[in-house]
Amino acid sequence: MTIHFNTFLLPTVHKFRLSRKTAQLSFISIASVGLLYSSVLLADINNKHAHQDIQKTAIDHVRSQLSEDVTIKEISAANIDSRIHFRQCSKTLEAKATNNRPITRHQTIGVYCNDDKPWNIYISVKARLLRKMLVSNSTITRGELITENNVHLIEQELKNEKYLSKLSNIIGYAARRTIRPHQIINSSMLQKALLVHKKESVLIYAQSKNIRVSMQGIALKNGRKNEMIKVRNKSSNKIIEALVIDRGIVAVNF
Repeated sequence: MTIHFNTFLLPTVHKFRLSRKTAQLSFISIASVGLLYSSVLLADINNKHAHQDIQKTAIDHVRSQLSEDVTIKEISAANIDSRIHFRQCSKTLEAKATNNRPITRHQTIGVYCNDDKPWNIYISVKARLLRKMLVSNSTITRGELITENNVHLIEQELKNEKYLSKLSNIIGYAARRTIRPHQIINSSMLQKALLVHKKESVLIYAQSKNIRVSMQGIALKNGRKNEMIKVRNKSSNKIIEALVIDRGIVAVNF
């Protein structure tokens, strides 16, 4: 159940004549309702959950979702309107993000009280996060294979989740377009590298459960790792479907 904080509505006053006695009774009734409302409000104020604890719960959740290679430079939760009071929760507050995207600079966190009188609130958490990212050493031309020799790691502010932070992320990939020197590399700049080129000689591995043989062939199509391509067997001149497994190497089962 979500608690909604609404303003207290007094009865609408209409213009009509009242006897003195009726007017006195009406005034007493309205005053009684007002006192009842005031006493409930005061009870809530005296037993309220600290805004700081709610904010801390949201921030702690964000911290718990960050990977070990991320450094927090700054982190803060939005202020909660001082006019809004939450009943003291009898259980430990819980929190979760409103979406499943990786944590970056901004995240909306739901904070929940799940006792017998539940309430919740959504809080914006902003953070400045640092992470090591892959950066090009020099110009990498379109189609060029990305290796540990043409990139290095540098700590930068994290702005989105597309940046790559491990050398293992780039193995088997090539530049989709030309990458300038000292440019941060993200996943959209890369594509699986061509391991086999059309009309190029390839080594064909043919294997069964107990036997493995190799032969020479000619690729009839470009191929990337784990792609199926057509290859012509040089000795038999037969065209077969083969799986690209490495640079200049394909495999078939028989």
